[in-house]
Amino acid sequence: MEHDELIESLLAHFPTEVPEHVQFEAEEKALLLSRYIFVNSGKNRTGYCTHCRNTFPVEAPIKQDGQGECPACFSKCKYKKAWLGRKTLIDTACILHCQKSVLNPSVVTVEWLYASRDYRDDFRNVQTEYMAVARYVYDFENKICQKIESVWNGRWWTEGGFSTPSFLQNRSFMDRKIMYGTFEEGISGTPFQYSGWQKYDYENVLKYLPLVVKYPSVEILTKAGLDNFVLAKIYGHKTFSAINWSKSKLHHIFKMSKQDFRLLRENNVASSLYHTKDFLFKAWVVQQWRKEKSRMNIEELQNYMKSFAVEDDMKTLKFIRKFTSLHRLFNYAIKQFKKDEKHFIRCHQVLITWRDYLMDCQKLNVHIDDEIIFPKDLRKAHEETIKRVKHYEDELMRKKAKERYEKIKHYEFELGQLKIVVPHTAKEIIDEGNKLSHCVGGYAQRHVDGQTTILFIRKTENLDEPFYTVEVKNEKVSQVRGTKNNPATEDVQAFIEEFKKQKLTKKARKAV
Repeated sequence: MEHDELIESLLAHFPTEVPEHVQFEAEEKALLLSRYIFVNSGKNRTGYCTHCRNTFPVEAPIKQDGQGECPACFSKCKYKKAWLGRKTLIDTACILHCQKSVLNPSVVTVEWLYASRDYRDDFRNVQTEYMAVARYVYDFENKICQKIESVWNGRWWTEGGFSTPSFLQNRSFMDRKIMYGTFEEGISGTPFQYSGWQKYDYENVLKYLPLVVKYPSVEILTKAGLDNFVLAKIYGHKTFSAINWSKSKLHHIFKMSKQDFRLLRENNVASSLYHTKDFLFKAWVVQQWRKEKSRMNIEELQNYMKSFAVEDDMKTLKFIRKFTSLHRLFNYAIKQFKKDEKHFIRCHQVLITWRDYLMDCQKLNVHIDDEIIFPKDLRKAHEETIKRVKHYEDELMRKKAKERYEKIKHYEFELGQLKIVVPHTAKEIIDEGNKLSHCVGGYAQRHVDGQTTILFIRKTENLDEPFYTVEVKNEKVSQVRGTKNNPATEDVQAFIEEFKKQKLTKKARKAV
């Protein structure tokens, strides 16, 4: 179906006129304060009520924007002096309402309607004007769920998501009126009636209905009191690929046996989105444990996953798992951590070093066997591959690095004798790795692609001389490395702690 034909077919589900009950909602509730008494000048002063359109004498003096009551319709109004300028006097509101399609009563439609009253010209002839700014069609039988938005010239275009329309995102100040009762009426008698939609607020309902059409699991989860998992899906939160959304039985949805799911649910609360994330990660661990038939017990595996901060960096674990089993992976990582605890500081840094080492081996076309996968001294083996691997900057990387700098330049930070410097080019990152004899040069591509963020620590007395390198990932400091991967000194670590407070906290991110 062509784009114009699709738009036309979607618009056909909506009435040509604004329904009377929606007009009543607009004028009696959403725009209730848009009622004025305009008073003229002179001895025989009269007032004109914009609500009932009656004219009447006004004897007492009035105050601009003062409150009054129309003697004809008894509406509470605001006084306006008719001779004063009205260049900005326009009242607006947006109304969300739901109704059945005029073509098919089993199809649900939702509409954001912009209502306005414009007093800038002749205040005696003001009418409430309506314009649909976004429309949603939910057709369960034909598996069609679509949002369309309008522009000022009357054209419509299709939108991929179901979020708040751009018209309202650009006007966060605008009053919004939700006609909750219309949702009950509009959804009743349709295939969505018993989907459990009532558990979600109006904005999430708009995103929930398409999921009902696409995935049988969302209705099952909602009715089982596990709607937080559906909200995680709606909000785009991390679910660790632990849910099979196409399944219709609870234990199958979580990719495990009834017994495993029952034990997991009994031992873990999922009462909020925070707990949901924790629950899903543990579900993923159980799935990996069963899949691999690991010799470790599940509690031991979960403890390892927590110690090595796998939840925050699953990609690193998944890459290393290509070469070995979970059992051998954690046994080796623990040994390397204990062997060089001063260097690694945190367990997770073992996995990062191991990943970088294995990536270097691949670049060098080394035949990867057990001896290569499990070097006796991981840190020394990595230092050797760093010397052999060369990194280059191309034109595309230069362009990306320039764009990346603009996005992350707010990380610039100075305290005492130290300063955080944001790299302008990928070459700076490559040179940083060469001068400090560590592997950050291999991070240049990931940095410009936005997969991670590389920052430099410099002494303010010598900003051109590499001192320490910082990796920030998911708004957290992942690692801090000096010459030959040496860990941060106490002074540098104290500087980093202050940097995190001022640049990586929620408050700091909102300020940006």
